[in-house]
Amino acid sequence: MRNEKMYQLRLKMGLSQRQVAEAVGISQSSYAMIEGGHRHPRKEVEKKLADFFGVTVDELFFSQDYHGARLEEPEEGEENE
Repeated sequence: MRNEKMYQLRLKMGLSQRQVAEAVGISQSSYAMIEGGHRHPRKEVEKKLADFFGVTVDELFFSQDYHGARLEEPEEGEENE
C-alpha cells in the first residue's frame, strides 16, 4: 500500500520523486519503492525523510493522522506545537 503521507506531502511541495530522493541522498528508484509501499527504509533514511517533510518518523511511517507538517502556516494567534 502506498505511503499516502509521503505522496501527499511531496505533491503539496510541488516536488518530483527524484527531487526528494536527491535531497535525502537516496536513488529515485529507492524513493519510489518506499513511497509506493513496496519497501521500508532503513532507520537513518526514515529520519532524513521525516526531517525533510517536517514531520516525525511516527507521523510519516506509522501514524494514521497527518497534521499538515510544514505545509500549513499557523493561524494568526496560534503557535506551532
